[in-house]
Amino acid sequence: MTGRARVSQPRPGRRASFPDNLPDPGPAAAIAIAARRFEITLAGRTAMMDLTRLPGRASLARSFTQALWQACQVGGPAGTVRTAMSLAEAIHRFWRYLDATGSSVQALAEIDVATIEGFDAWMDERGQHPNHRRHQMGDVVMLLRLADAGEQGRLSEEASRRLFYVSTRPGVPPRPRDAYSDSVRVALKAAARADVAAIVQRFRPALAQECETRIDRLEMDAFAEIDRVGFITVKNDLFRQLYGARNYAGISNEGLSDRMHGTRHLLLGDLIALFVLLSLETGLEIEAIKTLRADCLKNPSSGYVEIEYCKRRARHAEWKRLRVRDGGSGTPGGLLRLAIQWTATARGHLGSEQLFTYYCRGRLTDVVLPMQSARKVWVKHHRLQDDNGKPLKLCLSRLRKTHKAAWYRKTGGQLRRFAVGHTVEIAANHYGDIPAMRPIHEATVAQALMDAVEDALPPTVLTPEAEAEILAAPSSAQPGLPEGMATDVPAFLAGEQDVWLASCSGFYNSPFVSSGEACPVPFWGCLECRNGVITTRKLPALMAFLDFVMDQRKVLSEADWQAKFGRVHYRISAQILPQFSETDLDAARSLAARQPTQIYLPPEAGLA
Repeated sequence: MTGRARVSQPRPGRRASFPDNLPDPGPAAAIAIAARRFEITLAGRTAMMDLTRLPGRASLARSFTQALWQACQVGGPAGTVRTAMSLAEAIHRFWRYLDATGSSVQALAEIDVATIEGFDAWMDERGQHPNHRRHQMGDVVMLLRLADAGEQGRLSEEASRRLFYVSTRPGVPPRPRDAYSDSVRVALKAAARADVAAIVQRFRPALAQECETRIDRLEMDAFAEIDRVGFITVKNDLFRQLYGARNYAGISNEGLSDRMHGTRHLLLGDLIALFVLLSLETGLEIEAIKTLRADCLKNPSSGYVEIEYCKRRARHAEWKRLRVRDGGSGTPGGLLRLAIQWTATARGHLGSEQLFTYYCRGRLTDVVLPMQSARKVWVKHHRLQDDNGKPLKLCLSRLRKTHKAAWYRKTGGQLRRFAVGHTVEIAANHYGDIPAMRPIHEATVAQALMDAVEDALPPTVLTPEAEAEILAAPSSAQPGLPEGMATDVPAFLAGEQDVWLASCSGFYNSPFVSSGEACPVPFWGCLECRNGVITTRKLPALMAFLDFVMDQRKVLSEADWQAKFGRVHYRISAQILPQFSETDLDAARSLAARQPTQIYLPPEAGLA
C-alpha cells in the first residue's frame, strides 16, 4: 500500500519588535570591570560576583572580570547563578595556581601554552578528582576564550589554538546516580500522600464563628490583611498585636506565620511532598517540575491528560509533553489540578504564570529556593530511613531514577517500552545500567545459563509406551537416547544397570571420567547425565527423593535450599514427572508410600 508523503508546512511567523530605548551595556560593563564586583540576575535568582580578593595581577584580573561579566549576561554561557559561582571559583583557583608556582604572568598577553597546561598538571598533582579537574579546566578555558574574543590579538597564536580543547588528561567514568530501593520508594510515596491529604484538609474553608475574644478579632483582621495583600509581615501592627495577645494568654506562637499563611498558600515544605509524589508517579525531572506553568495540563480525554513541561537540557527541543492518568488526587493529573487550585491566589497576587508559587520567608515567590534544610526537616518529620536503618538522605534527583527502576521491573527490561522521554541508548546507559538493577541483570544471566543447560542436557525419559516400542524393535531406537543402549536392551530395561534414580546406559562409560572407570558422580547427578534414562520403574525412587527434598525446605533457609536442591527439584517436578501419565504417577506414589523411608546418605558414607 502506498501513501502520499506528508510535507510539513512552515508555521506562520510574527514580526519581532524591540524597544527603541534599550540601555547600552557598555557603561555598566566598564563600571563592573573597574570595580571587579557586579550583581547578576539569572533564572530568577540574584547574586553578587566579587573578584576584588584576587591578589595582584591587575591587568589579568580586569581581563577575567570582563570575561565573567560577559558570561553572566543574558544568552551567555553561565545561564544560572550556580554556574556563574562555579566560574568565579575557577578564577580564584587559577590565581592560587599562579601564586603557588611563582608565575610571572601579569596580563592576558603573557599567558602561553605552558601556563594553561601547567594549571592542568598542578590540579592533577594536588590529587584533584579527574572529573572535577576537567570541570575546573573547562571553566578557565571558556573564560580565556571570552577574554581572547574581547581583546583580540592579545593571546599568541599558539595559546589561541590551545583553547580549542579542554584537556589531554583522561577523566574517569562518572559514578551513576542510583535509584532508591522499593522499600524506600514505598515509604516516600506514603509520606508524600500523607502530606497531600493534610494540605487538602488545611485548605478547606473554616466554619464561620463569632469573635468572642480579642484574639479571635485580631486573627480575623490578620487573615483579612492576608487576603487583601497576599501576606502579612511580622512587623505589621496587626501581627504584632496578635502575637502579643497570644503570648499574654499563654498560647504558643511557634510557627504562627507559617500556620496562618498555610491556610491560603502553599509552603516550602509542601513543595517537597508534591515534588516527591509527582516525580515518583510520572518520572519527570525535578528541574522540569519546578518550572511547570499553571496551564501545563493539555488535551484531557478518556481519563488521561498531557503535562507540558520544559527540559532545558534538551537543546532545540526543550518543550515536551507526557501523557499521564487523570482523575482524583491519586493520579498525576488530579494532583496537578489540586496544585493549580491551591496556588491560584498566590499567582493572582504576584501576576505569575509559574505553577509552584508559595509563601516563604515572609513573602510570596514563584522561584523555588534551595531545599536542603527543608528536606532534612521533612525526612525527620516522617522518620524516613534508608536500607541500613539510618536517616534517609533525600536527593530529589534520584527520584526519576527510582521511577525508572520500578518501570524497568514492570516492563521486564523491554527497552522499547522502558524508553519514555529519551532514546533507547540513553535508557539503557543512564537508567538501566545502575546498581539498583544489578540483581535483576544477574538473575537474568543466571536464568539464561540455566536455560542453555536445559537445552543442552534434556532428560531422557522412557514412558511405558516407549519401552514397549523399543522392546518390540530394539534396532530402531529413538533418536535422543543414549548411544549403545540398543546393544543390550533386555538387560537395560530389566533393571540390571539401574542406579537409584535412573537406569544407566554406561556406568563404565561415564562422561566425567576416562572410559572403563566407574562413574564418580553422586546419585542425583544421574538426572543431568547423558547416560541417564528415566523409566517407570524409577518413579517410586524419584517420588521418595522429591519428598525428602521438600522436607529439607522446612529445615534449610531459602537461599541454602535453592543452592543445594533448587536445580534437582526443578528437574524432577517440571521436566520429568509431567511426561508420565497420572495413572503411572499415582501408582508410583502408592509404591513409594509402602516402602521404608529412604534417607539420603552422601557418597562419603559408603567409603567405610
